[in-house]
Amino acid sequence: MAESSRKTWVRAAAGASLLVCAFAAVYAARGWMPGGLRSTSSRIAEAQGAYEQGNYERASELARSVARDHRDNVDALRLVARTAARLGRDSTSSSIYSDRLKGKPLEAEDYFVVGLGMARAGRFDSALELFMKAEAAGPPTAELLEHVARLSARQHRLDQASAAARRLAAQPGWEARGFLLDGEIRSLLDDPPGTVEALRRGLKLDPEARGATFAPSHFEKLLARGLLRLGRPAEAVEPLQRVLGAGADPEADWLLSRAYLGLGKFAEAASAIASAAGYRASHPAELEPSPYVGEARCTSCHAAIARNHAGSRHARTFQRGKDLLALELPAQPLPDPDEPRVTHAVIRKGDALELESKIDGKVYDAVVRYAFGLPDHYVSMIAESKDGVYRALRLSHYHRPDGSGWGRTAGDLPGEDRLENLRGEPIDVRDGVVRCLYCHTTDPRAFREPPPPEGRGAAFEDRGIGCERCHGPGANHLAAVKGGLEDRAIVTARATLPDVANDQCIQCHITGVRKEIEANPEDPKYVRSTGVTMSLSRCYLESKGALTCLTCHDPHRDDDHAPAGHEAKCLGCHLGSSARQKGAELEVRARQCKVNPKSGCLDCHMPKVPVPVLRTSLTDHYIRIRKSKTER
Repeated sequence: MAESSRKTWVRAAAGASLLVCAFAAVYAARGWMPGGLRSTSSRIAEAQGAYEQGNYERASELARSVARDHRDNVDALRLVARTAARLGRDSTSSSIYSDRLKGKPLEAEDYFVVGLGMARAGRFDSALELFMKAEAAGPPTAELLEHVARLSARQHRLDQASAAARRLAAQPGWEARGFLLDGEIRSLLDDPPGTVEALRRGLKLDPEARGATFAPSHFEKLLARGLLRLGRPAEAVEPLQRVLGAGADPEADWLLSRAYLGLGKFAEAASAIASAAGYRASHPAELEPSPYVGEARCTSCHAAIARNHAGSRHARTFQRGKDLLALELPAQPLPDPDEPRVTHAVIRKGDALELESKIDGKVYDAVVRYAFGLPDHYVSMIAESKDGVYRALRLSHYHRPDGSGWGRTAGDLPGEDRLENLRGEPIDVRDGVVRCLYCHTTDPRAFREPPPPEGRGAAFEDRGIGCERCHGPGANHLAAVKGGLEDRAIVTARATLPDVANDQCIQCHITGVRKEIEANPEDPKYVRSTGVTMSLSRCYLESKGALTCLTCHDPHRDDDHAPAGHEAKCLGCHLGSSARQKGAELEVRARQCKVNPKSGCLDCHMPKVPVPVLRTSLTDHYIRIRKSKTER
């Protein structure tokens, strides 16, 4: 072959080779792999790899190219939907799941990404439900566990949140983040020992708190709070000094003053208070980080208030131990409110009360642990069955002017399981504490079962709601008084902002979900949620802080039920006199009543509303002009 011909042939061959390579590249990009070129499965594998590496744009591009060529390829569609959700394109993701993947089984990652979209849309309960399905569908990832923990905490499912955080701490590489998160949740559970243990483990593993939501100083201060609550002020000094070594921090100075109070170093405490730059003044309702001392310690200095409080409903709405034996018991077995052939008996056995429910010829027994309510009004009993479940007795005892008796317990709701219904509604337990105790005792954690490692504490001896339930743990207060400090280290409701004072009452004086109450405050069933409905009334809103729960109610004593005293409060504004709060004049432009400007305020604007399940009537605190007589 001539040299020129050979060169021409080589150039042609090279050009053809380049053309083949170019076509191969195009084929590879589109997935056309006949005769050994790339298959659809390899393209899906590449997209999946990009997804697992967090390269969601690349994963989306690859998956969409497969979906264009193979519209019914489920794996490609899943990846398109998942990447859309990861990139915040929730409408696209939702459309694919509801349309092209309709009827296809969902995997753990599908539940998770759909849950992310729900959370972004503010549908937190639905999001959490999907996260739980994701956890049940496969081994949970660290990412999923963190989301479950945080969203559970947000939705006040704190036991569930703590459990997820502890599982997160068991994931390789996530130990510190899991412990720090659990420490946060334990603080919300009011579990100082658990808070201290979790935070110490987390900060030991990662002093810089890398990857956590908050800076290290946040966790150091939270650790110090837990130690102060446990009465270990010397240990609290070190983490606080680390925080202050990095710069000014009023909260850390305030906490350090409390540590010095516990150590009896009053000069140092006063200096730290001065450095705190008014932290307490800007956080007037923050409970003191100190141990409880019990209401008995308050009596010597506040004798008159203590006597009044001892006779109040706040102190009398909780019975336990031998106090239960003084309650009125049924003389014979009571027929069930739904099935008369089923009976319930409460009998005394030694120094305890036992509940015996006879269902279909079989007896289910339980020990009565607590009773809630006033014996001269309404009392519900809570019993613990042999399986460790706390249940409300199906019937409660009531007193009213025309007689007394037993009726269906308020809140008793039907369920799908007949036997569960007849044995009594199960009562939620949070971190070993029966739910009802949160509004009927000073320190609910003192009643935890099994008992907390640090012991029951002084507040366990309180009769019901003691002084420290509203004013906070008192050890710092006793130390501040002893040291002669101006800052008395105690919460005083009347010294707090109006909304803060009301919120203290609303914590317990609410039945239902606040958002639902706010949406329909005129619903008669919300008459029991006095704090919420009052705060929605025009009187409250236009008073600009002059009207609070404390305007009409002294929490240390029961009300004088004569209406004249309460109506005087109404007339104080509606006859033109100015309202006062903290000594400052507040302008209140209140109209006089055209019907009766001198009396009868309550009958028209705050009438009694029947509450059949309690066999009584309660005052409607949603103050307003009724639309019709039927509302009165």
